[in-house]
Amino acid sequence: MKKGAGFSPENVIPADIPATWAAMEGLYDSGKARAIGVSNFSCKKLEELLAAARVPPAANQVECHPVWQQAKLRDLCASKGIHFSVRSCLSYRRMPLLL
Repeated sequence: MKKGAGFSPENVIPADIPATWAAMEGLYDSGKARAIGVSNFSCKKLEELLAAARVPPAANQVECHPVWQQAKLRDLCASKGIHFSVRSCLSYRRMPLLL
């Protein structure tokens, strides 16, 4: 977000994913990071990253639960050797706890 701006599409600064990933690869190469990964990458974003990356992500952390299982993304991660790391709320609005 631009400093001091409210949330609207014109105030969002687009992320330069290839440049950010290249910097993370530098940390990986220097030994400061043993693994590098991503969070909330869709199939499209993950495929774009893989096309440009020298070091593939070790993991993709995404929301996944019984209602939204993300089978296509899970299959893509498995085929590329990327750990599919899941996070989810234990309850949502009026849904009971999933325990």
